[in-house]
Amino acid sequence: MPQVSIILPYFEGQRWLLKAIQSVQAQKEVSWELIVVDDGSKQSPGSILHSLSDDRIRLIKIKHAGKGAALNRGVERAQADIVCFLDQDDIMLKGRLKKQLEAFVKYPDSDVVYSDYERVFDDGTVIDQFISSKASNQECIHNMAKGVALVSMQTMMIRKNTIMRIGGFSEDPELTGLDDAEFFVRLFVSEPILTYEPGLVQQWVQHGKNYSLSEQFQESRLITLNYLANLAKKCPMIQKELPYFRFHTHYMRGLYCLEHNMAKKATRAFLRAIHSCPFNWKGYYLLIKSLIYQFSYP
Repeated sequence: MPQVSIILPYFEGQRWLLKAIQSVQAQKEVSWELIVVDDGSKQSPGSILHSLSDDRIRLIKIKHAGKGAALNRGVERAQADIVCFLDQDDIMLKGRLKKQLEAFVKYPDSDVVYSDYERVFDDGTVIDQFISSKASNQECIHNMAKGVALVSMQTMMIRKNTIMRIGGFSEDPELTGLDDAEFFVRLFVSEPILTYEPGLVQQWVQHGKNYSLSEQFQESRLITLNYLANLAKKCPMIQKELPYFRFHTHYMRGLYCLEHNMAKKATRAFLRAIHSCPFNWKGYYLLIKSLIYQFSYP
């Protein structure tokens, strides 16, 4: 029985997959299994996995249903009581599994262990590092609402039964890209015991095809906001943070539109952001910038 199951949702990612898997194979002093869930890709990962001849790696194939569905199928098939996640284009740093599993041993009541990560370009050049901190569930939600994720998919190790208890990941395809954000809100509301284990454990790789750079991802922001608004109706913990969630959603959509020469859409987004949090100066600054751009380059 493995000590930890690693879930890797895969969709048309042959370019990065081998490097991601090799970063798992480099983990020492831990028994693990890697479950690659092929979400209906045209380019199957089968040939890459076969070339590795590693019986710790399993492949599951499903019809294309989105990242949330792929994560759920992987969790369902996980043999270990503890799981973590690796995107097809990310890199697990050496010692990650050992470090976080030891934290579960040291703090046996923990439901979740989380750490730090860094962003790198495709060639390995470091962009920046995100150093998290010890926080309560309420503090995690508050920081999320303001656009800072103290706990992320890149660094989370979690008990399988904790995932199952809150219903797993949403399988709404319109949430793709922000499945994790909606999941984390439900997770924190359920009041798990969180343990922060300092240290870099994973690399988030930035490249030209990151889904987070797409227009579809910006639409997912609005879908996520609707989910949160519905959840807030029965959860005071979210209700008081909803204005911040609204501000961040519209602010980030405005930034995207401004960067892609859609000044009118940017203006509307920044107006919505200001309506959500009238005393946040960042909304006014970028509203003025979008208006100047709009009238200077009609």
